[in-house]
Amino acid sequence: MKRCDMGKVISVINWKGGVGKTTITHHIAVGLQKLEYSKELGLEKYPKVLLLDADAQCNLSIACLGDNQFEDLTYKKDTPIPTIKDIFEKYLDDGTFDIENNIILKEKVRSREPNYVFNHIDLVPSHPDLIYTDMFIAQHNTKPKPKIKPNLLQTDVYKFQILDAILKSVRDKYDYILIDCPPNLNYITQNALYASDYYLIPTIADKLSSYGIMAVSNAVNNLNNNFMAASQDYNETKLLGIVLNNIREYRKKPKKSQFNIMQSLQQLFKNDVFSQYLTYGDGIPRASAMAYPVFALENKFANAKRQGDFLREISIEFVKRCR
Repeated sequence: MKRCDMGKVISVINWKGGVGKTTITHHIAVGLQKLEYSKELGLEKYPKVLLLDADAQCNLSIACLGDNQFEDLTYKKDTPIPTIKDIFEKYLDDGTFDIENNIILKEKVRSREPNYVFNHIDLVPSHPDLIYTDMFIAQHNTKPKPKIKPNLLQTDVYKFQILDAILKSVRDKYDYILIDCPPNLNYITQNALYASDYYLIPTIADKLSSYGIMAVSNAVNNLNNNFMAASQDYNETKLLGIVLNNIREYRKKPKKSQFNIMQSLQQLFKNDVFSQYLTYGDGIPRASAMAYPVFALENKFANAKRQGDFLREISIEFVKRCR
């Protein structure tokens, strides 16, 4: 199956923490379900989305499931569910993993009270012990190595192809696969980038964060060159865009200090900056405390309504950029 016939895989990355990676990942997936898809997206049905939590902090898993359900599934049950950690370890052990039947949590992402879920969003959860998986991959040197690419068995490039090989079995079942990456460039992040068609950079409008965007862009460009040199089958991972988050407004316009940084980013990255930003407000934190997306509180709080409207616009732009 050609890659163009499959769902788009997008890594959401930034080396800096606290910029809204999980918030953007979660709300784009949910935002696609909140649109009038036939009118605003030109689609015949709601997009099918797979969320993959690749961060050992497990924030996306908790945001989608709630902390109690997440802990119950991963710790408290007699037989805890497999997580992304098990994907990597089992694949390196014997070259197999049935992701569709063994790990994907189908229709578990919470929508609102009392127990509503989104029917078109599935989840691959993370695990706190994923922090050790990077070391496991680095030290892996068993023979024979997993036969991901038979012509590359004499190299270590297979360590970056694990996630790509596993996702191939489900890519045709989803319109979008969104990967919430950790704030570093370890093996997990590089696996995500190898498997991705695009990468998306959330950021806040401050000096340090804007410097970090160029570092991310340069790192991905270097990885693209290395991966293309190692494998003829590799497809370049392209920048989908930069989403500005936590913008403070005065009279519904960004405050001057942030506006100046936004202008600098637009001059530097041109059309790569999303035209819609996400505002600062208590809507998302209130909703996150209950493990709901901000849309669940739109009818109760003005900030939630405003943030929800902006996230719809970001979701529409996300779809257009993927095309």
